[in-house]
Amino acid sequence: MGIDSSNFGYLENLYSYIYLTDSTKPESSTSEKVLGNIIGYAHRNNTYSGTDTKRGTINKAETNLEINNGKIRVNFVFDFPTHAANGIFESIYWGDSPSNIEYFHIGPPMIGRGESGDGKIYVKNNDDTQDIYWSICYFMHGNAAKYTIYTDYNKGYVCFNGAYSSAINSTYFAFPDQLKGYQLIVPFNYNFRGFADWNNAIKLLNSNGEPITSSDISGAFPVLNELGEVEYIIGWYFNTNDGGILKIYTWSSVGVFQNYHELTDIATSFPDEYNSDFTIKSISVKPVFWGENIELYGYHKRIDDITGEYIYSNKVIRLDIDCTKVSEMSLKPKIGSSTWFATKGMDSGNIERRCYLGLLKSRTRSKVYLYYNGTNGGSVFYQVISPEGNLLKPFKENFGDNISDYGIINIIGTDKWIMYFRDIYSGSSYNSYTFALYQTTTSKPCGAHTKLANPIEKTDDNTMKVQYMFEIDLVDYSNDLY
Repeated sequence: MGIDSSNFGYLENLYSYIYLTDSTKPESSTSEKVLGNIIGYAHRNNTYSGTDTKRGTINKAETNLEINNGKIRVNFVFDFPTHAANGIFESIYWGDSPSNIEYFHIGPPMIGRGESGDGKIYVKNNDDTQDIYWSICYFMHGNAAKYTIYTDYNKGYVCFNGAYSSAINSTYFAFPDQLKGYQLIVPFNYNFRGFADWNNAIKLLNSNGEPITSSDISGAFPVLNELGEVEYIIGWYFNTNDGGILKIYTWSSVGVFQNYHELTDIATSFPDEYNSDFTIKSISVKPVFWGENIELYGYHKRIDDITGEYIYSNKVIRLDIDCTKVSEMSLKPKIGSSTWFATKGMDSGNIERRCYLGLLKSRTRSKVYLYYNGTNGGSVFYQVISPEGNLLKPFKENFGDNISDYGIINIIGTDKWIMYFRDIYSGSSYNSYTFALYQTTTSKPCGAHTKLANPIEKTDDNTMKVQYMFEIDLVDYSNDLY
């Protein structure tokens, strides 16, 4: 079809490293990634003779490839010295490099074909694509887009600032006069030229029936009924100044103002048992889309009388749409079976003194992605839990990818992800955008996984040899059929 593998000209090498981990999860053909604590690893081609306590080396003399009976057989042999890979492992994985396995996987492109059939959209501001150039510049994750939700891979809604002067007065696109000066909810679909469905844009009004101003809201999105129709619209304004301010608005399906609720000085509104203030770091209104509550993320802190250290009590406070408290839940970081925390001087006894909640990185239907800042010798990390507080992944080093000009966004009401790519070129005679959209997952997949029948323990008393064989059927081209 002329669609390439990715915008970035590479595929992850999912067979570049072998990993020995303590994961006990069974093999699965649909949800594989490198799981568990990494006990040992080695590169499939590069030898190693250093002092790393996990890294082994490929044994090139004993590794071989042969072809017999219509099959390719590759037998890899790895050596681990006495100081490396000590511990108990139960799974063997093949995957990308240790520095890459936790970055987002960039999947196939989903829109556009581009000039060379490569799954990208190229547009300029001086030719017949300048209207699409305008959409990428201002509308799709652009300068005038206040908030965007995807309801599927190709469509969703943008809360658009129709008072953004350079957008509505641009010569690249004739912005509808009847929408100028309004904050808008605009449906979009990548199957449309320019993406935006201006004919079905919804104007958001204030209590006087006039356009609500851009400074009044941080974002807004529609809540849909079972038929996918707009039931009502919810919007919010959030500011951490003066102890934290939250304003919640609701509008009818056509943008008529319905209700307004305000929560001021959030810090003193939710004292803990020590009467300490609540430091708010993030909010999420997204759960309202699927019928749950608004969420406030932050922490209380107090000084330990014995050590003089701050103790951080991290939590999420859930509110109804009228800003009344419904419940709260502790977000004390959980260590689980991860061995990473011990390497940073963190354990279940001191964890609330060594880190505190930095922000809510993302909220999906059944996952909460949290970012913790290190303090008093602790370290930063991401942690993934369920909305009920169950631990899903105790330690995640990265969230996103190691490339620029990208963004990641969850399909609202699901656990699915999209990555978008926006790159601008500014030349002497014209400007251009490259835009692309990709299916995405939060971790790189592995190339292969073997669950061992029994766990294996290695100690520093012994060296270890690991053999792993791939057997691949050759395609038979001997019969030249027509």
